Amino acid sequence: MAREQSSGAGSATRPASAAGLGAQQAPRPTRPQQSGSGRGGPPPTISGGSRDTRLQMDPVEKARRQMGYRNNWHRKEVDHANQVKWPEPLGPNPRVAIIGGGMSGLMCARELARLGIRSTVFDTGKHGVGGRMGTRASGESSLRSGTGTTAASTKAAAAQLGGLVFDHAAQFFTVTDPSFQSVVDDWLATGLVRVWEGPVGTLRAGAGAFARLPPSPPRYVAVGGMRRLAEALGEQLEAGGGSSLVEFRRPCWVGKMQAEEGRGWALSGEGRSQGVYDAVVVAHNGKCANRLVGPTGAPKVAEQLMRLKLNAVWCLMVAFDGPLPVNFEGAFIQGSSILSWAANNTAKLELKHTPAGTQCWTLFSTNAYGQANKVPQENIPPEVADKVAAEMVAALKQAAAGPEGSPAAAAVAAKWPKTVFTRVQLWGAALPLNTPGTPCILDPDSRVGVCGDWLSGGSLQAAAVSGITLARQIAGLRGKTQDQLAPFRLGLEAQFKPLRVTDIGEFPH
Repeated sequence: MAREQSSGAGSATRPASAAGLGAQQAPRPTRPQQSGSGRGGPPPTISGGSRDTRLQMDPVEKARRQMGYRNNWHRKEVDHANQVKWPEPLGPNPRVAIIGGGMSGLMCARELARLGIRSTVFDTGKHGVGGRMGTRASGESSLRSGTGTTAASTKAAAAQLGGLVFDHAAQFFTVTDPSFQSVVDDWLATGLVRVWEGPVGTLRAGAGAFARLPPSPPRYVAVGGMRRLAEALGEQLEAGGGSSLVEFRRPCWVGKMQAEEGRGWALSGEGRSQGVYDAVVVAHNGKCANRLVGPTGAPKVAEQLMRLKLNAVWCLMVAFDGPLPVNFEGAFIQGSSILSWAANNTAKLELKHTPAGTQCWTLFSTNAYGQANKVPQENIPPEVADKVAAEMVAALKQAAAGPEGSPAAAAVAAKWPKTVFTRVQLWGAALPLNTPGTPCILDPDSRVGVCGDWLSGGSLQAAAVSGITLARQIAGLRGKTQDQLAPFRLGLEAQFKPLRVTDIGEFPH
């Protein structure tokens, strides 16, 4: 393993380290993705500075000031002189680290196992693998109580509700790729997924006009929630017991990867070593992936990760004490500045509740609303949770009601049920806004690759195909010398283009 010298001589030197770029280097300039607060204008002026005036400030702006938060994303330059090159071919029985246990990471591990390659999947999920295949349910630590200023007082009431289940990330998926269709057919046969038959379409905000989308291509949902599918995939991969080629470590945060001569990539996290691997797959993105890969010996991979732009959306999990007066189970909201999607989990997942009349809905905001109301997602103040929940429920009611003052609007208002539970989650780095249009990224010199939905779109199918493709490319590296690596060099020079999809993903309509 060697790194290229900046002089271009190409001679080998001692191994590059991922610990950093070196204390003697000058600071690099930053390239902000966004600047300012992201709220569409200057912050409100506070006159007098009294406590009462501060309390009247918008909850989001107040939280930002108290937390010293700015809605921006700095992207550091990388050092091309740090390029790692492993001199020996990849052996016949390599060990691969997969950082991220979402759909792309799981499918990469699955395909590597099929090809006889051992992998370790690192995932930070506290409640299960799956990444954005997330589901929250009653009785679990992820949904024991709601959020907002009333959460504590309603905790006992929320505990009386049974059967609350919310898909709070991926809502459904469609299939156009034949190879992925064969995988989905297996899931159908084993009862892991089913076709969502309910009315799904578009709803024009303020008009109350719902237009149903055609049933083809089918819309698939996981039985019991999207996380169940991810967990089933993980269980299948571990089913080999001692002979299994896939190991899971969760929750585990990998904070550092460093190339070590004669050994491979040494990973560390959670305050200890996580082992040494012949190749590394990055199956997640965002600021954390940038921090991990940026200082390593895979500069071209790091640069591609840093070119990615992601949207931000709020998710509201809300339960009502009765059915909503609407004629759809899922709707893309058109013409709303706040809401982009609404789905009836009770109908979609065929849930049974206590009390029986309860309905569970998942609402997603627009990217514009998500950016304008973005706060540190790990510590959402109750007042912000209250504001977001109220505004998103009001936006759904307004979208379904039709023209203000019309008989239809009055009828919807009269039948609108009471909200009995809310929980918000901010996906601060959610779905791609641009894409390089390649199934995966692989630097065969350093043996660092990237898979994920954003590489060729914004869908669960794109994630699955990406993971499968990268696994096959890594398997193909076995026994290849330096002069045989060119066909395996993928996505490192691909140009990014805007991705025009819905705020919650890419679906054929």
